[in-house]
Amino acid sequence: MKKALVLICSMLVMFASAAQTSGLHIPSEKPIKPKDLPLAWTNPEVFCLLLHFDEGDSAYREGDLDLLDSAYNVAFDKNSPRLYTMSIEAYGHGSDSALMRMRVESVYRYFTMRGHEVMPVRYAYNPIHCSCHGDTVELIRFEVPTDKQIYDCADLPESRKMFNKNIPLDGSVMVTFRHNPIECIGGNSGCFLPAQDSNIRAYYTQLILKKGSIYSVYNTKDECPPPVEISIDEHLDYKQFFDQYELVPHQRQIILPIGYVVLHSSFNRKPGECQYLSDSIYLRFPVTEEQIESGLRVFAKKMGSRGVEYRQVSTKKVKGGPVLMIQAAINASQFDTIYLGKRITEEEVSKYLFSADSPTEQGAVTIRVKGEERYFKPFRLNGKGEYDYRKPFRAMLRIVPTEEEEIESTPADTFRNDGDEEIE
Repeated sequence: MKKALVLICSMLVMFASAAQTSGLHIPSEKPIKPKDLPLAWTNPEVFCLLLHFDEGDSAYREGDLDLLDSAYNVAFDKNSPRLYTMSIEAYGHGSDSALMRMRVESVYRYFTMRGHEVMPVRYAYNPIHCSCHGDTVELIRFEVPTDKQIYDCADLPESRKMFNKNIPLDGSVMVTFRHNPIECIGGNSGCFLPAQDSNIRAYYTQLILKKGSIYSVYNTKDECPPPVEISIDEHLDYKQFFDQYELVPHQRQIILPIGYVVLHSSFNRKPGECQYLSDSIYLRFPVTEEQIESGLRVFAKKMGSRGVEYRQVSTKKVKGGPVLMIQAAINASQFDTIYLGKRITEEEVSKYLFSADSPTEQGAVTIRVKGEERYFKPFRLNGKGEYDYRKPFRAMLRIVPTEEEEIESTPADTFRNDGDEEIE
């Protein structure tokens, strides 16, 4: 960029004579002082390239190549924060309209050939904000918006026949570069998944997604991914769940589940893939006060120092509705199995589970207690053939409403923080 500025300033000196019209210029009502030129040429909002053509000739002069190169180096510098459009205007007389069009095309071809494309193409580093990577930079490619015009000087007012009040335009082509990011890369402010605030319901589970909570990126020309498809697979029937009971997977902790849901998404992020994903997706489950008092919590996959493991996520008790609910905050990398359960210690295992004789018993799990592998199960059958649970475990169980309760009368679908009580 510094080399380009030196070249530009030297060109301005070379073509300062009023007898010459070719040159690189900053449009200005007042002449720019030589000492102010370097600042004026530091990422200018607007600048112009003026090329004078020999009478009857449509090819720019060989000496103009340095000017064209300098203009290209400024306008097409991928490190420049400016995103320029181009307007190519030829000035002459009506009888020379064909010649003026040829001059416009001659200049246009220069900018296409420099990029080895059929149109002027720009590559630029574009700062963006991404929900996955935070503030970052992408390399974008776009066709430079170009307007081509010819003007009969006889039809123009006197003020339009001169550039910067002192350079005649007759017989010239003027290329104006204007910083216009919206026209260059579009008015699209970014991509958002979902595209709007959304609410998804299973029979018991409610999933609340704010606009862009799965994926968002600002200030980019890139095409958005296709609309995301999300579904909820519930496994909250206890009898079916306990018949093949398993602990929440974890290397060091004992986490007793009482059910789980699986969140399916057509757009997935792996745990640890994103550094800046916020917990802005909310899962709600109907519960009882007894369950909350028993320590029922929500567990989801998180990336830790030991790799991916299940951890408790931020959970609140939602107030203000006829059905008491808990709300867990997750992010898009946790679209997988989400457990409801409780973390216990080795000393508490017998308070919650019954002993089993072997790992092949119905619902049996293996738990290491004081360095020894032992077998436990969440229920046993009583004399009537009904499932029986230990009292602390039973307190965790009821997350479904009774028949007289209506799940449709849950709180408003949009996320609300006011009055919610943190229960972590």
